[in-house]
Amino acid sequence: MKIVSFTMVNNESEIIESFVRYNYNFVDEMVIIDNGCTDSTIKIVRNLINEGFKITVYDESLEAYNQYRLDNKYLNKIINEIKPDIILPLDADEFLTGSENPRDVLEGLDLNSIYYVTWRWYVMTEFDDKKEVFIPKRMNYCLKRAAWNYSDGTPVTKAIIPAKYYKDLGLKLSMGHHTVFGNDKVNIVNLDTLQFAHYRAISEQQLIYKTSCYTMRDIATMENNFETAQRTNQMAIIESGKSMWEAAEESSYGGYPRDIEKKPLNLKYCLKCNINMKYEDLSSESIEKRVLYTGREMAIRAYNSERSKKEKKLLKPVVIWLDGIRGDECIFPDPSNKLTILTEMYNVRGLVTITEEIKFLKANYRLIVTPDYLKFLPHEYVIIADESKYIETKELLSSLGIDRGSIISLKEYKKKLGLLLNVYCYICFIPSMLHRVNKYIKRNGFKATVNKIMARLRG
Repeated sequence: MKIVSFTMVNNESEIIESFVRYNYNFVDEMVIIDNGCTDSTIKIVRNLINEGFKITVYDESLEAYNQYRLDNKYLNKIINEIKPDIILPLDADEFLTGSENPRDVLEGLDLNSIYYVTWRWYVMTEFDDKKEVFIPKRMNYCLKRAAWNYSDGTPVTKAIIPAKYYKDLGLKLSMGHHTVFGNDKVNIVNLDTLQFAHYRAISEQQLIYKTSCYTMRDIATMENNFETAQRTNQMAIIESGKSMWEAAEESSYGGYPRDIEKKPLNLKYCLKCNINMKYEDLSSESIEKRVLYTGREMAIRAYNSERSKKEKKLLKPVVIWLDGIRGDECIFPDPSNKLTILTEMYNVRGLVTITEEIKFLKANYRLIVTPDYLKFLPHEYVIIADESKYIETKELLSSLGIDRGSIISLKEYKKKLGLLLNVYCYICFIPSMLHRVNKYIKRNGFKATVNKIMARLRG
């Protein structure tokens, strides 16, 4: 039997290694959807992949948070391409557990039903071992009663999905993975032998950075309505000056009564892979850095909004490898004449470099980013204009996590455009370049502009 989990993540570095190392004991493969991580989440995942964990990462960094749409998109993609028998939709704070070995329970399921399991809801307490980085060892207390819906007292459920049955009935997965819908003939079974251990809040720091960063991202999107009130409520608590330990502990209860019991997660079924943590240094970024990185993401989104207004209507945006840098004490971007021409000829959204000192500067009025921020610039291709350095540059960018299939040479890009779009680009080039020269004259005068052009030609 083939069992696959899928998870959408955004800034989960404090829990993602625990999540993967634990849950991988019960699945054959994992799918992780990057919804714009700016912390070390994806670095940790890449390290785990290098260890041998079979994990596929999809990048949805340009998409606003819309769990329902992205979950159903990738649920169908997984069914069609990976062809699993069972799919586990898991949030990064959920750990599969039960009264028996979860893998054995899954393998014994009838694949002609959808299964609902309950949350075993873990809370923060004064007894937590704050120095323990493996979350199921850090937190041992949970609500005595399974989490329930306030509206009618029924248990909150999470779905386990036999893939073929789900597809044949044309079902959809609800927001939060709680239920399925779309066909009244669906057979639902409440499964008592499994639960999802749910770690809603795990530290004071997590409350602050998750809430602060999420609030910034949420302001920038039109996707969400009042569904995200939980985060804004928490933001108000943080800004009120309340003790962060009290706020985090309160958040971990989610409004439920403080009727708890000690029930450590059973780790004896973790036989397939070890749960020894290796990446604590990556998971312990400061709050200041996390907020800074999210602020940069928001700034790039604002740049995209402005840059898109100036682009050519018939072309999709691309990114070009920055081919020149100068300076010793102070380092500057120094694009070649060829690259300058290309930025006026094509829809160049930005430039990519590995030189940290010049990231977030602009050259030819295009934003310069390092590979870790490239995912926030919309682009169809990453173009390497210098054919003589194409192979080595492509290898470098691939090793830094850029999709190998998106990296092409200038010659390949021109071929992909075809005759008509190439002619269109050449026609657009002249007025675009004249506009740029005229803009430079207004800022610097005619003589300085001529000197600049002559220096460029000599260089």
